Amino acid sequence: MIDAADITAIGQRLAVAGGREGPAAWDLRIDAMDLSSDPALLHHAKHQTLMRAYQNRYVLLPSSATKGSVVQGLQRRYDPEIIGTLEALRAPLEAELIAPRADAARRGAGGQDIMGYVQALVPGLQREPENAFTAFLRLTPHRAHHYRDFLLQSSADLLAEASASALGVVGDFGAPQSALFRILIDEFGYGAHERKHSVLYQAVMQGFGLCDQYSSYFPLFDTVALELHNTIHYLFQNPRNFFMQVGFLLYAETAYQRSTQDHFRYLRQFHPDIDARYFGEHAHIDLHHSKMVIDEVITPMVMAYGSEVGVEIIAGAELTRATFASAGAHLLAVSKAFAAAVESGEARYAAPSPSRDGVGVSPTSAMAASGRAMEIQVGGLGVVTCAGAFGGFPPGAFGRLLDRAV
Repeated sequence: MIDAADITAIGQRLAVAGGREGPAAWDLRIDAMDLSSDPALLHHAKHQTLMRAYQNRYVLLPSSATKGSVVQGLQRRYDPEIIGTLEALRAPLEAELIAPRADAARRGAGGQDIMGYVQALVPGLQREPENAFTAFLRLTPHRAHHYRDFLLQSSADLLAEASASALGVVGDFGAPQSALFRILIDEFGYGAHERKHSVLYQAVMQGFGLCDQYSSYFPLFDTVALELHNTIHYLFQNPRNFFMQVGFLLYAETAYQRSTQDHFRYLRQFHPDIDARYFGEHAHIDLHHSKMVIDEVITPMVMAYGSEVGVEIIAGAELTRATFASAGAHLLAVSKAFAAAVESGEARYAAPSPSRDGVGVSPTSAMAASGRAMEIQVGGLGVVTCAGAFGGFPPGAFGRLLDRAV
């Protein structure tokens, strides 16, 4: 198992390689302070490290010209020695952080019939009540701040949307490959950059005053947001999980039909000036994507390879269901905890800064300083002003200390 010393060591190397002054796209830093006294911070830093390892598979360029040579900057960002060091940590981090949940999903899928599962999944998801988070937003006058946090935490994946799943399309595996590729090119706007889903997501972020550059808010991603991102990459960056990847697509494309519709309706009602095409497009096109996954990928694969393939697909779908549910419940719990802190005079709503400075804080480490006045930026929500108040936030919450003592 990777320990605190291992994470601190790689963190020190990444700090030198990434640096403070370069663009966020090339920043490799993680939180590598003394991690031995707080298991929650160590767990967070492990997820940061795993995310950095996964990001090495992406082509990342700054959105505009930078100081110095862009070629030299690219060479530093993708230095083979740094990539090799992160890659060596990837497998043990996956084994610790993600694989146990994947194994549990496999055990739960045992003995189930994939076609019966599919027949129950689609209408079941369509009958679900409104997304709990958008239902919460309708009842709070501070909804814009809470929605901004949702956008920020989701940007870990959605500002490079479908890039992870693109890794699962390359290779040679027959007609289902072509069906998956057609889904993929829809996600990339069918070659029209302005219709690319990540570009549409940028527009939503811009409407809420957020920076829309990939990885700009890496320092403010909480642990559960990182876990969601890393689970997706665990599936798609490991070819051994191919059939679980199909399960991810089955669940995600089906669930998005309903969840994106809820978000689209919410934005139209409460933020009518926001460009909501990202959600409107998904609510429409994912109906087709879900059918394509079932008819052109799952059905022929099960016919060709047998029932064990179906069990893997179910396992991938159920791992995705559990991960999405965990992330959604956590986002809502953090929102409610922050709203309660504001109500008690221990927090204030404020827009986040893309600044990459400030010490990381978990609820556990905040409780160790209970009673002290602090300035802790919590995602896109705002600032908690009392250590004890942040100590009451749910596990997996994360903040950044803006002012160590007041």
